[in-house]
Amino acid sequence: MNIKPPFWHPSASKGFIIDWDGVIADTKLDFSGLRERYYGGRKAMLLEEACTLSPEDQISFMKDLCDLEIEGARRAEPIPGAFELIDRLRSEGIPYTIVSRNCRESIELAARTIGLELPEHTWSRDEQKEVKPHPRALIEAAASMGLEPSDCVLIGDFIYDLQGARRAGMRAVLVQRSEPEWDEWADAVYPKMTDLVADLDDPKPMTPWEYREIHSKRGDKWLNAAYAITLELPDTTSPTLDCWLVRAAALGVGTITIPNDFVLGPVEWKASQSFEPCFMGHKISFVAQKYLASRYPMVKVTTGGEGIKAPKNSLDLTRFIERKIF
Repeated sequence: MNIKPPFWHPSASKGFIIDWDGVIADTKLDFSGLRERYYGGRKAMLLEEACTLSPEDQISFMKDLCDLEIEGARRAEPIPGAFELIDRLRSEGIPYTIVSRNCRESIELAARTIGLELPEHTWSRDEQKEVKPHPRALIEAAASMGLEPSDCVLIGDFIYDLQGARRAGMRAVLVQRSEPEWDEWADAVYPKMTDLVADLDDPKPMTPWEYREIHSKRGDKWLNAAYAITLELPDTTSPTLDCWLVRAAALGVGTITIPNDFVLGPVEWKASQSFEPCFMGHKISFVAQKYLASRYPMVKVTTGGEGIKAPKNSLDLTRFIERKIF
């Protein structure tokens, strides 16, 4: 089935970014001993909070962490479905990378243990300046495949994977875990990797993360019809430009056209509190596309095209779209 926006399916992704431990290789790592030894039993973010340790303990901690990962790598077993997923990606020519918080030595040892050839781009923490859930490694992994983050899907088994994907503006799939409180971070959840692989053979439209709320309230008809709409950005917006853009996107509007592609100056930037300072000096079409990309990657921003003249007040958009649909 050909899945078209505003709906989505993992099979529609142009590139896959895959976590390592627990997704491809099962090393059964238990970090409780490290937490007890270095963090008083607190469930600390091991790598991020290592800087709070003394210099001597930092050295000792990193050695103990590597030793633990290498010990796990020696007894690694493949996650059922992992080889099938990788074989499928290879056979279909879909690029993929591995991004892990584990050390390089443990990943290479575990790969030899389970008999897997690592892809050209395999990112351990040794190659990363920032690890998941920081988005930097994921953005760089997408770039290594020649893709935008919005073209990619991350396959992971932990909350850090999902948070990193959301922050990077890419799709997120949770596998091998049953953690209901994590589901809201993911675009799709599969109890097992084998379930994901089977679903790739029989894809059905899914409502992506960003449209769940409007879809739950309004259903397929609204979402399909709203996504087909091209709204013309008003000359003035209320209460602010950033609010207007997000409101239109959240309602499912698929295309926003810019009739007057003005340059965002200090006055306009100051009025829209969520615009980054780096947006100043760029045309509003560029700003709108970049601003919406991480939350609403399916929204297209165009210039000079004909669209429906939209109300300037974002609070009027729901009724306006409703009249157009019904």
